[in-house]
Amino acid sequence: MELIRTRLDLSASISTRRPTGIVGIRIFRHGMLIGTHDSPNLFVNAGLPALAALLAGDTAGQSATAIGFGSGSNAPALTDTGLSSPAYYKALDSHAENGTNPGSGSVQLNWSLVAADSGAQGITIQELGLFANPTAVALPGTNSPTILLARKTISPITFSSGMSLTGTWTLTF
Repeated sequence: MELIRTRLDLSASISTRRPTGIVGIRIFRHGMLIGTHDSPNLFVNAGLPALAALLAGDTAGQSATAIGFGSGSNAPALTDTGLSSPAYYKALDSHAENGTNPGSGSVQLNWSLVAADSGAQGITIQELGLFANPTAVALPGTNSPTILLARKTISPITFSSGMSLTGTWTLTF
């Protein structure tokens, strides 16, 4: 009797599996809410090794720690590795895991951009990036952390005095 072995090719379905995300933005001018934006983002290929390292317990520098605000208008692509210049980067404010909000298997990363972020003044923000920072780039600043995890493009917002942005970046696994 001959033993027949079948190999199931899952590469097509596995290659499309990645965290999904929603970026929420609240835009304020002089303390008054003037706009909101909530829509999906793209978890890029450059972020997959960091995710694998985290699952293996290799946590040094692999977690989401920074958000970037850039001026690029090209649609997000799986091959993206950074934001367009000019750009400004800062540490995330906080995060919440699982629980009732954002829900089981999710993490909500909270961020803000305020008047004290003078390096962002004058930038026409059209893209946001979620970053890990394994090389410990000083934040806030204009130097990019090295691992882009996810990217999102938005309608242009020219960041100016009297403005502030608050937001969430929710990833679901």
